[in-house]
Amino acid sequence: MPRVPRRIALPIVAADVDSAAPRPQSLTPPQTRRGPTEALQREPPPVRLGVHDEFVNVGAHIAYFWETPREFRECVRFLEVGLDEGDFCVIFGHDEGNRRVSETLAETGHDCTRLEAQRRLVVVRGDTDAKKMLANIGDTFTAAVNDGAKLIRLLGNIGWGREGWPTENDILEFEARVTGAAKAFPCVVVCMYDVQALPGRVMTHGAFETHPLTFCGNVIRQNPHYVEAEQFLSGLRQRREES
Repeated sequence: MPRVPRRIALPIVAADVDSAAPRPQSLTPPQTRRGPTEALQREPPPVRLGVHDEFVNVGAHIAYFWETPREFRECVRFLEVGLDEGDFCVIFGHDEGNRRVSETLAETGHDCTRLEAQRRLVVVRGDTDAKKMLANIGDTFTAAVNDGAKLIRLLGNIGWGREGWPTENDILEFEARVTGAAKAFPCVVVCMYDVQALPGRVMTHGAFETHPLTFCGNVIRQNPHYVEAEQFLSGLRQRREES
């Protein structure tokens, strides 16, 4: 009989920005009792990022700061390495960013159309509804896991201030929730931040406060400015009420 895909919904945290809005179900998979062999299994090995020989743990959510075309191309290496190693890859973001990532992959011999047909690559566009946007990513990850993916790599270029995307506050909420979502899947998520184009508020709250790791220049670091999701969303709600 054909296998029925297992669907995993998206996470929530206690402090919702809009308490009147419907709350999505928990992303946490059902708890099962582990046998002695499973309980002794090692943590997944570090993931080769593909950028400056850096490694990260599975579940990482990273803000990558770029200014030049060279730095943009270097970040796309994150997907190139994944495709070469058999990982499932996701290009997510606004149309211009998705096109640029796809073109960069093509320059290194990766045919995105063929990879999509082989179900090794998916391109996900943004949405006006932040909760739906997060759900779309969750559905994409769930389908990949059900198809046997051992590692998922997502490279994102968020459409801050672009037509067809959520408001700035809603995207901030989205970014805060991605960290929790990443921990529920065998994945690494990298969000690209164009430091020459984005305003200071987006850099402060969107990049620094919602990503546990940052990559700037040639070094990846633990981010001392990261704010846990519950605290971040509480502060976001307070700023919204005061504005």
